[in-house]
Amino acid sequence: MKIPKIFLKIFSIMFVLTLIYIIFVFFILIPKIENNTIALENTIGKAQLQKTVQLVQSYAQELQNYEEIALEQRQGELKKLTSVVYGIIKENYEKSLLPKADEKKIKEKTLNLISKLRYGNNDYFYVSNYSNILISHPYLKNKDFSNIKDIHSQLIVPPLVKIAREKGEGFIRYWWKKNSNNPTPYEKLTYAKNFAPWKWVVGTGVYIDDIKKEAENRKKLLIERLKKILNNTKIGKNGYVYIFDSKGNMIIHPNKNLEGKNFSHFPNPGKNSYIYDDLINAYKHGDKILYYNWDTPKDSGNYTYKKISWIEYEPNFSWYICSSEYINEAHADSDNLKRFMIYSILVMVFLIISIGLYFIKQIFQPILTLAHNAQEVIDGNLKARYKKKINNDEIGLLAKQYNTMLNKIKIQMDTLDTKVQEKTEELTVALKEKEILLREINHRLKNNLNVISSIIGLQIFQTHNIKIEDFIYTIQQRIKAMAIGHEMLSQSNNLSSLNAKEYITKLVNSLMDAYIQNPSSCDCRFDIDPIELELDKLLICGLIINELVTNAIKYALKNPDNYLLISLKQKNKILELVVKDNGKGFTPEERNGIGLELVEILVKQINGNININTEKGTIIKIIFQK
Repeated sequence: MKIPKIFLKIFSIMFVLTLIYIIFVFFILIPKIENNTIALENTIGKAQLQKTVQLVQSYAQELQNYEEIALEQRQGELKKLTSVVYGIIKENYEKSLLPKADEKKIKEKTLNLISKLRYGNNDYFYVSNYSNILISHPYLKNKDFSNIKDIHSQLIVPPLVKIAREKGEGFIRYWWKKNSNNPTPYEKLTYAKNFAPWKWVVGTGVYIDDIKKEAENRKKLLIERLKKILNNTKIGKNGYVYIFDSKGNMIIHPNKNLEGKNFSHFPNPGKNSYIYDDLINAYKHGDKILYYNWDTPKDSGNYTYKKISWIEYEPNFSWYICSSEYINEAHADSDNLKRFMIYSILVMVFLIISIGLYFIKQIFQPILTLAHNAQEVIDGNLKARYKKKINNDEIGLLAKQYNTMLNKIKIQMDTLDTKVQEKTEELTVALKEKEILLREINHRLKNNLNVISSIIGLQIFQTHNIKIEDFIYTIQQRIKAMAIGHEMLSQSNNLSSLNAKEYITKLVNSLMDAYIQNPSSCDCRFDIDPIELELDKLLICGLIINELVTNAIKYALKNPDNYLLISLKQKNKILELVVKDNGKGFTPEERNGIGLELVEILVKQINGNININTEKGTIIKIIFQK
């Protein structure tokens, strides 16, 4: 049968094009794909390394945040406790200035009282003079600490005296034993505050080894969490990520015989060096890549397989993080792709010669179908598959690979979604822990304020001066105004703001209970919008209301016809606070009292304006931004 010319022409053109294509594939495309495939494998290895480094850095930041918050909390507690003792010293100093006062006896009485004070786990206070001699201490009284140092040869008392004298107050950290039964030294955080009139430095300290222990426990948990992640991480077929520290201890490694061991003297197979030293040097010299021979999980002990490791360093943990891959596996994918392309081309040429133009349409039709499906995938339809009959030819194989590829992509995306969800849950747990910590901080602030209020209240029984008693009682109410806010915040679901109406109502009722024997007989009115305010601004408003309501109770609410109105209204971002009574008002001399002066200072802190009208009773209006 004579072959048609049109067939020969088309066949000749296709043959020439095929020949050109074969030359192009063999000499240009395949080498380029091979290089790109190997480069892609390297990129994947480096990318996995960077992901691990970022994960470790996030863990390090998490630990650092915990230590900083815990240390700040301890510092705040020490400052509050020392302020109480400082107040005792200041009060006794003022007594020593009175006529006929015996300053020496007052000093001795003050030092004796301080040496007996205790808090927490039998913790105590101390007093040092400017010559570094402990003039008040439960165990080391009158001991000269001028040259006494801790285990790191750091002076203890002189730096405390110096920072207190230069800055008024400050913290230092040193190492000291907890008691005579335990000679082991622990790190201690100490706070000191200067009392210049008597040339005293008063302070106290707490051991912070529990913070370090908790940080170490958290670090162990993070390592276990990281192990689970890395054990499920593969680079290529058998590549993996491993981590060791700067002392040569293997932190994480898939080989359990090596994990947890020190491999600093493990030889580098085939070289007169140690693998640990070669990894460190490769990082320090800037290459951050090391080629070496190693065994495989399936052929343990046979160190003949060429391998590559990419190296990074995480300074917070002093960890070296490495991702590794076997070189033959990196080349295997490119070799498979090259063979697949060669076979596909040979089969395509055979089909062109054997079948001819008649099957060209049938050859192109599946390709068009695959292209259409691929476009659907590009448009977002990941369920698109090649659903027509798949023949046992190159196109059929391509269709199978196409469907397999999409199935794998779908699985990988589902896996990624799962990991994202797990990470989101972890972050949710971490956020909840932070919320618990913030609630605990506010709870402790409330308790500390109540303790301070109680200590101040004890002073009432030590004085017979009505003005001083009234002054102390006023201070108590100011402290209670702040304590109410922190108490509400520790019980609130919202840690950033509080309900102003609830807070102001509690505060005013507390003042009524404190100053009026029968609060129900007092006509106290509220007109407060349901406003949420930040804690700082709300506490300032509370202190302002505390002063104004206290003045109204003392000077305005004298008759049954008298009333008191507290109003807080919001218009857009502007708030208007009004405290009004129909009492007798007050004179210009009363207007210059310390209470109104404090109110004016507080109003300035919230950038507000105050207006006072005493024509008919007293109307105090304060306008500020939310």
